[in-house]
Amino acid sequence: MSAAGVTHTKHRISWRKFLSRTLGHVIVFSVGLFFLIPTLWMSFTAFKSRTDVFRFPPTLLPYDVKEVTINGERYPLYRVPIDGQIREFARLKVEEGNGTYVNPQSPDEVVEMRARLTEPVIAIKFHWNNFSDAMNRSTRPGLTVNFWTYLKNSTIVAALTIFGTLVSCVPVAYGFSHIEWPGRDAVFVLVLSTMMLPFQVTMIPLYLFFTSTLGWGDTFLPLVVPSLFASPFEIFLLRQFFLTIPKDLIDAARVDGASDLRILLQLIVPLSKPILTAITIFTFLWAWNDFLGPLLYLNNPEHFTLAIGLQDFQGQRNTAWNQLMAASVVFTAPIILAFFFAQRTFIEGIKLTGTKG
Repeated sequence: MSAAGVTHTKHRISWRKFLSRTLGHVIVFSVGLFFLIPTLWMSFTAFKSRTDVFRFPPTLLPYDVKEVTINGERYPLYRVPIDGQIREFARLKVEEGNGTYVNPQSPDEVVEMRARLTEPVIAIKFHWNNFSDAMNRSTRPGLTVNFWTYLKNSTIVAALTIFGTLVSCVPVAYGFSHIEWPGRDAVFVLVLSTMMLPFQVTMIPLYLFFTSTLGWGDTFLPLVVPSLFASPFEIFLLRQFFLTIPKDLIDAARVDGASDLRILLQLIVPLSKPILTAITIFTFLWAWNDFLGPLLYLNNPEHFTLAIGLQDFQGQRNTAWNQLMAASVVFTAPIILAFFFAQRTFIEGIKLTGTKG
């Protein structure tokens, strides 16, 4: 084949690679956008007014009636048909279907006509006050409970659950990975088998045990204390990662006289930051999004978490959907931020749990 033919073949191969790569990016972007649409809709709805939420046809961006200032007062702006022309006038008032309109540039020019003949001037407007209104709004009449209370409770439960999970699972996973003892593998299989039991099977016995036997009803203890007894899924992830740490390092530390506790704290834990980050994110997501647990054990609104608070918000009359979406954004934001700032370490930890040696 001539040099020109070889060059032409290379160009054709590179062009095909470019097309396939571009097509792959388009497909990934399209699928990602499909799953992102609900989040975008929720985020933009959080900035809408109550009337804009029910606008038809619906719009993604928040729109509202444009306003003008006349003599220090704010009035909505409308398109008014006058002498065959459409002009923009501020509406002063409406009585029995008749509106009074004034020219913003010339306040002396006032007209009256049927309100149905006019059309509001719409402009993009973000209602930032929805967030403060939603977070400061009392969800129960007669109580001072608001979403700041729910946010504080969710943060406390999530932080204590993360602490309990790490403290309990790390030593157990180390014992299953780098300590030899009789029946270790059989016990590990038994631990993994407990994942086959759904929560609905143990829900009633646990509820009776925590509330009737221990008297922990309407407290955070039933939500936090179980994390101190390790979780089989986190144990499995940690064990798989610990097995990737060279055994020679651990043997060398034992030869130098280091105890298992010192090896765990000064050798294993510093080398396991990726998987510990992944476990932290998994535990945070589970504790932050948990709805059934708080619904089962918490009765006092002052103890409700955000997941329960959102449901309580929606259950009232005349639900303010824009404020509900604002509260939902506050509920979702920590999850997105946690993954955004720890995504590299998180992905690395998940990737390495499947390798050994």
